[in-house]
Amino acid sequence: MICVVLILAWTGQVSANPSNANSTILLQHQLKLKIDLVSTRLSVADQLRFSTEDAETWQFSLSEHFNLEPNPAIELLRNEQGLKYYRAKQAELSLSYSGQLKSTPDCAWLTQVCVQFDAKGIYLDANSQWYADAPNALHNFELTAELPKDWVSLTQDEQVQSTWKELQPQQAIYFLAGPFKVYSEPGKYATAQVYLQSADDELAKKYLAATHQYLEAYSKQLGAYPYRKFVTVESFWETGWGMPSFTLLGSKVMRLPFILSSSFPHEIVHNWWGNSVYVDSSQGNWSEGLTAYLTDYQSSAGKGEAMNYRRDTLQKYASFTSHFQDFPLKDFQSRHDQTTQAIGYGKSLMLFHMLKHQIGAAAFEQGLQALYKDYAFKAASFTDVQAVFEKVSGQHLQTFFKQWLERTGAPHLALGEHQFTDQEGKVQLRITLKQTQASEPYQLKVPIVAGFKDGTTATQWLDFNTAQQSFNLSYTQKPVAVSIDPEFEVLRIPEFGEVPAALNVLYTAEPKTFVIARQVPAGMELAWEEAITAFSRGDKPKQQYDDAPLPDEGTVILLGGDNTALTGLLERAKQPFKLSETAYTLNSVNYTCGLHSLALTLTAGKQQLVLLDATTPEALQQLINKLPHYGKYSYVLFNSASGENVAKGQWEVNDSPLTLHFD
Repeated sequence: MICVVLILAWTGQVSANPSNANSTILLQHQLKLKIDLVSTRLSVADQLRFSTEDAETWQFSLSEHFNLEPNPAIELLRNEQGLKYYRAKQAELSLSYSGQLKSTPDCAWLTQVCVQFDAKGIYLDANSQWYADAPNALHNFELTAELPKDWVSLTQDEQVQSTWKELQPQQAIYFLAGPFKVYSEPGKYATAQVYLQSADDELAKKYLAATHQYLEAYSKQLGAYPYRKFVTVESFWETGWGMPSFTLLGSKVMRLPFILSSSFPHEIVHNWWGNSVYVDSSQGNWSEGLTAYLTDYQSSAGKGEAMNYRRDTLQKYASFTSHFQDFPLKDFQSRHDQTTQAIGYGKSLMLFHMLKHQIGAAAFEQGLQALYKDYAFKAASFTDVQAVFEKVSGQHLQTFFKQWLERTGAPHLALGEHQFTDQEGKVQLRITLKQTQASEPYQLKVPIVAGFKDGTTATQWLDFNTAQQSFNLSYTQKPVAVSIDPEFEVLRIPEFGEVPAALNVLYTAEPKTFVIARQVPAGMELAWEEAITAFSRGDKPKQQYDDAPLPDEGTVILLGGDNTALTGLLERAKQPFKLSETAYTLNSVNYTCGLHSLALTLTAGKQQLVLLDATTPEALQQLINKLPHYGKYSYVLFNSASGENVAKGQWEVNDSPLTLHFD
């Protein structure tokens, strides 16, 4: 899962093996739940049936927290790593078990099983092993629960009277209950619902309307929505999780103004990719990249920000996969840090963007619909994804998928020699392109864009497959500029001058030099030391005082606006930022130093400089807490008292090394 403030997360499972008749066991459940909040005990009766007649597959597991009542048709095999493993002696059997459950106070989803079971409500998922499960199993079920007074329940698909029914094979069974205020509104594609911990009619109205909007848009694009409802639930923790037919959003998260238009659709689309077309991740998890491409990226494209999104994606990939942190996309399973996010979301997203260029937009849309139609409630691998797009496009895509899935890194592009000639009234440009990475060349489709004096442009797509390749281009008039992939259509490592300096550098594995003022203001000594620890990633940081010579290259972090090492650096950086004793001047706007805290990054020669400034330990800590959510920006300013963001932005880039300018 990704930080809930930026992108919500899918909590579905990934399978290492394809879901087909030979490898998948279907477990059919009839579950009856009894809830005792006083003793925090869950009692379960389950009429369980194995879909296979192969006795060797009649095995299942339960959490060791549950005690299974004696049954001559069941044999305990072993108890290990928190699970009890059983063998059934027949394909149909009755299970009766109970166990005491304890709520997870603060849900650290990366490191623990998250459970809610108290008077506030109940949340159980596959990780708590509360139902009979088996490796590579799928489940369908009917579920009823004896609930406390005024409580409602929730799980997959639909509720008929007091019974929940899910007939489609599911990778997991979820159970949620609590004293929620329920809002419901039928729609063309599904019923939209909102479960809130307390009444909030206006908030519910916004989510109901947004649900209908996105269900309609994506049903038209991908195929009919696979469930009968979609529910937005106010979570017990500050989460951003997506499950089949519902999402759990924290109280603060769901009230953030941008969630409805940025992250909320991400969770809805996971009901196509991940929660109905399941992920066979034996060749990598394709779901996160495709979902991000169809939601986060598509939303940015609708606002005219597609190029910036792609540029930021490539910049993050370059930053967080440097210093031997990279791995092939085929090895991505789930996100747990910025490197896995850069690969599993960013690199994968760019794969699908390049695939769209490779086969054409119409074939790409047909492929999405075919993938959903052919694999709904079955698992698909990257090989299956490839086969679907090959079929709809009529193209062989083996080389395309192989290089982006199996190789680490990405190409580096560079310009070589060029020459103009006039032939029969046409301008001929012979230009040489290079792939300068140490590894073998990639097979690429690269756009080259010519700009003309009248403001028009012409784009040609080049098949670029060798380390160095020359191309002959023809124009009716001489261009004033020619650019190689100026809008970042290709997955590659951007050149230094192509992208604005970004605050993400604070969180990379790049070696950093921290420069602290020898005359630190009173009360800030310990605060700056804690800041150094926060940004040094556990390594022993390199520190120096501001009266020592700065390194010639690399990342330099200047702590405090009174840092004398700033002298001369701002002029070299050539950006609209000035610093006086009393104010920051940014884009001709003054911000009083004491009232604002600042994080800003610049490039000066081969150095990337970061300036952090705050006048109190409290303001500095607030700055450190907020910065992870602003990594793509070149500068951010916050109100020191309230923590409100008052300015943010990226520097303009006007001198790309992949652009030729002509008189």
